[in-house]
Amino acid sequence: GIEAGSAPVVTLIETHSSGGGQLHVARKYRLTSAITSAAVVQFISDYEKGRLTPWLRSEPEPTAEDQALDPVDILVGTTFKKVAEDTKKDVLVDFYAPWCGHCRKFEPHYRGLARKLKHVKSLRITKMDATRNEVEGMMIAGFPTIMLFPSGGLPKKTVQYHGNREEDDMVRWLQEQCTHKFNPTPTAAEAAAAANPVSSGLLDPSEEDL
Repeated sequence: GIEAGSAPVVTLIETHSSGGGQLHVARKYRLTSAITSAAVVQFISDYEKGRLTPWLRSEPEPTAEDQALDPVDILVGTTFKKVAEDTKKDVLVDFYAPWCGHCRKFEPHYRGLARKLKHVKSLRITKMDATRNEVEGMMIAGFPTIMLFPSGGLPKKTVQYHGNREEDDMVRWLQEQCTHKFNPTPTAAEAAAAANPVSSGLLDPSEEDL
């Protein structure tokens, strides 16, 4: 027998250039029924009539334990829209590829940025493996791609970061681009709260087996 993962699939890909940058609008539609000539004809007809729902690849949603172990929030295909389109939050997303050397070099700086701004509750610093997850209407063509989704009405505008990937440079850029202005230096109370994960209701990883 043929394994499900190796069975043939029919996918229709709709793309539009976004002006020569790293992002291209893209939607994919997948035939989910058995592949027959009649099914393919119906599939194309449904596409032309706007009846299809885009198909998106996604990893399993991370558990609370997974999130607690990483200072950067983890996004997958099924959670991206809810987080990025939160109108009350400025959301920074690092679209990365696990095999990308530039991404691996950037990772400790990005984690440092998340720790540095942990006290800023109006800002979410997130990441998504763009090789295993997809976002409707967006195709990532270079890694890492760092995008800010500023707080505000929908559809949100997006701002791509092109500067130096050091923490201090990114902090200055975020101060300029975020809708909610913030002080990068936490108050004594904010610093104490950020240093005490137990206060949030989550156990420190070292306490899980106690």
